[in-house]
Amino acid sequence: MKILDSRHRDILDFLADNQEYTVTLMDIGHAVGLDHPQKVLDKLMQLERQGYIAKNPFGGYQVLRKYDETNQLALPFFGFAQCGNAGKAILEEYPRKKLMVDTTIVTPSEQQSCFITRAKGDSMEPFIHSGDFALIQVQSIFSPEDKVLVVHNSKPKIKKIRAEGERWVLHSLNTEHSDIVVEEFDSTNIVGVVRKVFPATAFDV
Repeated sequence: MKILDSRHRDILDFLADNQEYTVTLMDIGHAVGLDHPQKVLDKLMQLERQGYIAKNPFGGYQVLRKYDETNQLALPFFGFAQCGNAGKAILEEYPRKKLMVDTTIVTPSEQQSCFITRAKGDSMEPFIHSGDFALIQVQSIFSPEDKVLVVHNSKPKIKKIRAEGERWVLHSLNTEHSDIVVEEFDSTNIVGVVRKVFPATAFDV
């Protein structure tokens, strides 16, 4: 996974411009607008895991490669989808913002059919945890093994879906949560399938 937000990019630029100096977490935070050293450290650890920087023997960081905007695509972010049996009303009509993903994850030809939402609740653990981000491929067709974003009675939910006779059942992976039977007069719309899950720290939102 190679996802960079604006703070990641600012940190990379700052480190590249100050390679000959030993900079502190406070120095970096002041330069990029982060108000706590732990927030800076979290960003540095993410950059290190993704191969952008490495620690040098003197306690600073060496920039191994720069951010390349040509390898990033902007996807709409639609807020929270419930991983539980209750939730907020509906997906917003307009996305809250856009998040950048690498073209190794979503190709330019797929960009228009993908968006990102955020899980809320623990009913789909261990597949997805509350606060994680889910990349959704918009489609109405799905397989039994797919995790699906479905709007059920105006509430967006991430579930597995199985058929029981003539009825659909919204299935939770966490056994502490009951399944939801889709009744005859329920409003149910399959939005798409979960293509990838990102940890809660992947994006700065």
